[in-house]
Formats: sequence, C-alpha cells, structure tokens
Amino acid sequence: MEQWQRLIVAGNKAFHTGNNTEAEIHYRDASRSARQMIDCWFDTEGAINALVVTDLNLAECQCRMGCFEQAIDTYSSLSLDLRKFQLSFAPSNPIVGMVARALTQIKKEFLTLTQTYAYDILQVREAPVVSAPRSSTSAITSAS
Repeated sequence: MEQWQRLIVAGNKAFHTGNNTEAEIHYRDASRSARQMIDCWFDTEGAINALVVTDLNLAECQCRMGCFEQAIDTYSSLSLDLRKFQLSFAPSNPIVGMVARALTQIKKEFLTLTQTYAYDILQVREAPVVSAPRSSTSAITSAS
C-alpha cells in the first residue's frame, strides 16, 4: 500500500503542475501496483478504491493529453478487471457489493468525462468537399 501511495501522490503532484506525461507514468505504475496487491491487501475495500481512484486519474490525464481512445480503454480495462474479481466470489460475499458500488462509480465518472470532453472526442476534421465527376451521358442529355 505504501508503494501505491507514493506513486499516486507523485502522479497527483505532476498532474496539478500540468506535467501530464509524468503523471501518466506514475498513475500507470500505481495502477499496476494496485492490481498486483488487490488479492493481498487486508483491506479489500481500500484496495478496490485505490485501483478505481488510480485508473480514473489515469483516464482524466489521458483525456487532458487528447488520448481519448486510451482513456476509454482504461475505463474498459478497469471495469473488466473488477467484474472478473467480483465473479471470483459467491454472490453473498460482501466484496461483490463493494465491487458493484465501484462499478457504479466508474460508470458515473465515465459519463461525466465523456460529457466534459464530448466535443474533443467527437471532433471531426473537416475534409475537403469533392464533388462527384459528371458522367459524359449526363452532359449529353442535358445538352439535348
């Protein structure tokens, strides 16, 4: 947990100073650390929250850098990993409910992020307008 905390603090500092590349590196490392430790941490809810916070921070950082596909992949991977973790427990296990709450939070954050960056995500580069060539038969029939 201490390694994760050091990494997330370093990522947050870099993020707040606008050093997004450095922040992304720290967040990726923190995410790896949280994923490796999720089964080992005594506080499972704390481990789940650590992973969620880390990956949400990573996705926000990726959006700041204009890497929207990577951000969507981050959300997708996080959701998939948590669902797999959730399925490893009996439905009556309290961990299942913890993961369900985390997944709900992820969905809400994803919707907020996509609303915030909607125009950037959907930005369509203007392509030059090319008119279709006129066929020689249409030129002949219109001349008749």
